[in-house]
Amino acid sequence: MTDEDALLDAVRHAWAETLGIDADEVPLDEGFFDAGGNSLLLLLLWEQLNGLTDRDLRATDLFQHPTVRAQATFLVGGA
Repeated sequence: MTDEDALLDAVRHAWAETLGIDADEVPLDEGFFDAGGNSLLLLLLWEQLNGLTDRDLRATDLFQHPTVRAQATFLVGGA
C-alpha cells in the first residue's frame, strides 16, 4: 500500500467516524454534504483530518475538496 493509498484509507475512516457509518459505506467521489454531513460535522471532520499530515488544513479547504478522494489528494500535496 502506498502512502497515498494509506492516506485515502485514513480520510475514508475519518469520514466514517464523523458520519457514524461503516468505512465501506463511505463513497470516495461523493461530496460530504451529499453523503449525509452537515456544517457541524464538517468541523468535526476538519479536526480529524488536520492531524493526518503536516499540511496546514483550513476548514475552507474541505469545501474546495469535498470528496474523500479530493481531500486525500490535497493532503498528499496535490492540487
